[in-house]
Amino acid sequence: MKEVDLIALLERISSEEGVPLVLEEEIQLKEAFSHIPLLDEKPEKNVLNEMEERLFSKEIIFDRRSKNNLHWLFVSVAALIAILFGCGLWITSLEMKYATGKEGQLSFVLPDQSIVRLNENSSAEYNKFLFFFSKKIYMKGEAYYIVTKGRHFTVETALYKISVLGTRFMVSEKDKFDVFCYEGKVKVENLRTNEVKVLIKGQSFSSDRAVKEKQPGFVTHNYEFDNAPLIDAIGAIEKEYKITIGNKDFCRGLFFTGAFPIKDLKLTLDVVLAPYNMRWEQLSSNHYRIVRQ
Repeated sequence: MKEVDLIALLERISSEEGVPLVLEEEIQLKEAFSHIPLLDEKPEKNVLNEMEERLFSKEIIFDRRSKNNLHWLFVSVAALIAILFGCGLWITSLEMKYATGKEGQLSFVLPDQSIVRLNENSSAEYNKFLFFFSKKIYMKGEAYYIVTKGRHFTVETALYKISVLGTRFMVSEKDKFDVFCYEGKVKVENLRTNEVKVLIKGQSFSSDRAVKEKQPGFVTHNYEFDNAPLIDAIGAIEKEYKITIGNKDFCRGLFFTGAFPIKDLKLTLDVVLAPYNMRWEQLSSNHYRIVRQ
């Protein structure tokens, strides 16, 4: 059998199609390899020389199936990468981002039907798909959360993580970081120091004052204070009426108990400042200052 014919025959056998041999081809193949000695036979010298010549005078031909297997391996890996890349694009497309401007507020509903209300100059974001696994919301500014009973998720800011379970609470980064718990229980964790504090109804993170109101002031527009720092009340007035008030340092060390009216800025300033022998002056349409009497 010619070497060219033998090689062609071997290529047919090793092909992926697996072409079967006819009887005549099987006989030719057996005859072509009949000179190869069995394990218990001692080959003659001329046979060894011929085998050596055949081995070292020809290029090694690799099995095509190995090449094809390697090819399909690369194809499979490429397909997997393409699928993962496509999934990544799909997951990224489910990013939900909300933000408010200087004078805006915004409410939205989470996938578990919990409600988030953003105050002005605030933002929140989460992924609709990943929320069912990680249940994380990233926020900046100030937001009020009404969590569906029996549900839980985590709110993260730059420095803190707040874990909740069936509760109503507010997270604020306006002047300083604070968390107010209006119902249920929340856990606040400092991501740098790992300090953990658990709040129950009526407690806040940054102060020992009782939280008596049922919702944040920016939601109800009704502000109540119980022995709270007077400067906090002044800050609430600034937020509610979108103004700036100078000389707030005059209020340090003083405490305020009571509520102030809304929709009447002048009456509000009188109610809050008069008990401390202080009054106010208007400098421009949105700028006021405190004056000691």
